[in-house]
Amino acid sequence: MIDPIMRRRLTYVLLAGLACRSPEPPATTASATASYLYAFAGDADHASGESDFLAVIDADTTSATYAHVLATIPIGAGGTMPHHTEMGMPTGGHSLFANSFMTGRTYLFDFANPLAPRIAGMLDSVPGFRMPHSFSRLGDGNVLATMQFGDGKSKGDPGGLALFTPDGRFIRAVSSADSSFPGAGIRTYSLDVSTATDRVITTSSPMDTSSTTADVVQLWRLSDLKLLRTIPFPRTSPDSSSRYPFEVRFFPDGRSAILNTYNCGFYLLSGLDGDAPTLEPVLALEHPKHIGCGVPLLIGKWWIMPIPSTHEFVVYDVSDPQKPRRASALATDTTFFPHWMSREAGSDRIVLSAEGKHPSVRMVRFDSTAGTLRWDERFRERPDGPLGVSFDRAEWPHGKSGPAQPHGTVFSRPPAGVR
Repeated sequence: MIDPIMRRRLTYVLLAGLACRSPEPPATTASATASYLYAFAGDADHASGESDFLAVIDADTTSATYAHVLATIPIGAGGTMPHHTEMGMPTGGHSLFANSFMTGRTYLFDFANPLAPRIAGMLDSVPGFRMPHSFSRLGDGNVLATMQFGDGKSKGDPGGLALFTPDGRFIRAVSSADSSFPGAGIRTYSLDVSTATDRVITTSSPMDTSSTTADVVQLWRLSDLKLLRTIPFPRTSPDSSSRYPFEVRFFPDGRSAILNTYNCGFYLLSGLDGDAPTLEPVLALEHPKHIGCGVPLLIGKWWIMPIPSTHEFVVYDVSDPQKPRRASALATDTTFFPHWMSREAGSDRIVLSAEGKHPSVRMVRFDSTAGTLRWDERFRERPDGPLGVSFDRAEWPHGKSGPAQPHGTVFSRPPAGVR
């Protein structure tokens, strides 16, 4: 069974009908020094005629409207469960891929006008597969996506990988099915890519409470998307820390990687460029006190982990990846259940989003020398108000649609020299 925290997070939406049409975008354009946050958010009550949307938040520290919602772009549908976007804003003017998980759709947002993004396209089907989840932008601009499910024609209904052009045209897809694991319910979840060693790693975790899942990690060859190896997790007892392999990040050498499970077990993957890759448990947090380990960042030797059950962000020193050392932690209040993190390129700023009863987007600064986080105290809508930007509000620029749940949140590309 999936724990209640995951159940609440994964099933808070049901499909709803079409929502209101998008209003005309504002005519204003951004200044050359502007900085923004873009949060993909779901309307909380799924009322008829209300829409999920992309929120534009002022992230310019010199602006009088710092930490204010400047615009919202409805997608024209509600109850879609806005979920993962790419982890950062793509370069070269490419559109950002943003996943509405419950519908299996992916929206492409164009930011030619940063204050008024527009929907440039939508992916609503992949031959032989369903339910895209996570994305990785490749060096040629193409986008590799994980797919949670196949077409239902094979036992276990394993997911896979799909490759798209920068403008969203489908190129090809490959299955996560492995004859060494017949009938395994591989729910291809997250991924990371190493061009240095021509490798892709994917994990397996379910986004619903009804399907079975195989606790495995898979290694692929990037150049032709050939599945090289499926590695099972040794079942741990009684803490179940091996369940639900969640997020994975390559170390710079491309030959090793670190991975966290949803149940807060940490694992080292080694020998990824060879014929005998290994999976080694290196840390298991106390369970069930620690549950829901989310979307991490790997910055140099620092592994930053959001843990919603304990309302904190923990920084681990992984300079010796076989012995992660807790270096520091930043506590949140009990209304904030951290899950998503994204870093601003060339900056010390990290944006954090959390769903739940009091959904919000917050900002921290990371000291990469000391390995410590601190709140950006100025990132709040009112000087005397709570930290961050609340999504528990009655009105948005597109209308009085009530609270929303933010998930994937990314920075615009920062101007040179701006921090």
